[in-house]
Amino acid sequence: MTGKHEQSPEHRKAHDLAEEAIETAAQGDTRKAKGLADEAKSIDPKIDREMARELEDDRRQAENYKGKAGEAT
Repeated sequence: MTGKHEQSPEHRKAHDLAEEAIETAAQGDTRKAKGLADEAKSIDPKIDREMARELEDDRRQAENYKGKAGEAT
């Protein structure tokens, strides 16, 4: 269930910036990624914990998919 905080425009903006920071870091521009992450945290100080949870969920899904793909061969 999504709370009022997660529905706020500020939270959505911080979430978008944090996702952009992750993508930017993956592309190798860590300086820009840090700036985006800092901006996201200034908008919503809790965003780093949320993004860490989302990344861990994504990692688990990838591991699950990888395991299932290996079983099919």
